[in-house]
Amino acid sequence: MEQVRHYVGDSGNTTVRGFLASEAVDFDPPSDSLRQNVKKANVRSVYELADGSTDDDDENEIRDRMCASQNSYELIRMFQIIDRWEGLDDELPEGHLDQIAANLAQVLDQKLYEVYGLIRRYRGILDYASPPTLGDCVLEILRLPSVHMPGEIDRLLARKDAVLGGIASVTMRERVAPRDAARVIPQVIQACIDRGPHRVNELVALLHEANYTTRICAPLARLDYRPLYDVITDMVNPDPLISNTQRTACRDACLRLQPEFAAARDAVDDIGPGPAKATVNRFTAALKAALDNFPTSVPAPGVISAIAAAIGGVASTVADLITTVQSLPDELGGSLTLASLLNSSGDDTARQLVGKLNSQNTLGHLSFGLKLELLNALLDGFTVDDDENAINLILTAARNRDQAEVYQLVSAAGWEALDTSVDGEQYEELETTLNDLN
Repeated sequence: MEQVRHYVGDSGNTTVRGFLASEAVDFDPPSDSLRQNVKKANVRSVYELADGSTDDDDENEIRDRMCASQNSYELIRMFQIIDRWEGLDDELPEGHLDQIAANLAQVLDQKLYEVYGLIRRYRGILDYASPPTLGDCVLEILRLPSVHMPGEIDRLLARKDAVLGGIASVTMRERVAPRDAARVIPQVIQACIDRGPHRVNELVALLHEANYTTRICAPLARLDYRPLYDVITDMVNPDPLISNTQRTACRDACLRLQPEFAAARDAVDDIGPGPAKATVNRFTAALKAALDNFPTSVPAPGVISAIAAAIGGVASTVADLITTVQSLPDELGGSLTLASLLNSSGDDTARQLVGKLNSQNTLGHLSFGLKLELLNALLDGFTVDDDENAINLILTAARNRDQAEVYQLVSAAGWEALDTSVDGEQYEELETTLNDLN
């Protein structure tokens, strides 16, 4: 209510009725919603602050209002009325834009992330700091009357690609709250099996694949390959607690995430030392053996033997395979960064890697951390056209993969570094990428 009182008073009125009839809300199409009119008034206030010359207080107020907004309509409308990124750059100091970009990334996640959309549909009010989960949504579907449940399950399964793609993106970008919102605990999966609803096998497979997506992408984003062998092991594990549906979902998640695996592998191949390359090559061989020989039933000692052979070991049981993996000299996680490897020739190596990944359509699937390291390498020192073109390739690929990521990258790399390093046609392309928000 304090916010409502502020906007009522700011409009020159003492009543809500007067506020709703004032010029403060005469900005976008009329609405009878008090909440919507408060948003419209906030947008108009940003417009008026930016209209004409601005002093430090005006600039700080624009920044504060845009950083405080957690509503996608409100924030995107502010962005539009100030003439998008180009207008923000004209009106505000570079450091202000970094903070606004960070909030744009967060609010776009809230707007576009498919799991959050499901939570809003089935759970209503959503606390983004500590949200309900995908599993909670499924439980809500299972509580629906039988006449409505099949339609909701069909709707969820029709969005399978978007759901899993979003989970992969937020996890590769190390966005903790959205990643955690994708969690599905075993009790939820068992509840699905016990209830046996419409398309139960497909529903259970989706839930398993959602879990495997986070299990794969979280360590892959850190280039930590050891936990990924546990995923491979699940494909051949005869433990009765791992059903054929779960094993198949494990395989399907690995197939779906081939672009992420390929981008990480190529990054290490191009910039990693010998031991790092050996680690990735061993894992890649083990994964290929598991996928190429995926068993329809378990136990499958022949498949286990093929996986072990791919990493230079001998095994015929899961226990043997685990022992073989534990003996590997793989210590890659957290040790590989472009900043520590590229040195004075960093921009050359970064350009080559960007070009390679772009030609293979995997640049957008590279982890946020490695995209940022590439940007920083390209921005270090004097930039030439080839550096600027590579910068634009990274940002365009990020935007095409997930609109939120391009602003996350700008905030992390710093707009001042980008603004002072890119010019000419490349600068126009950069602004076009950042202007494109609706």
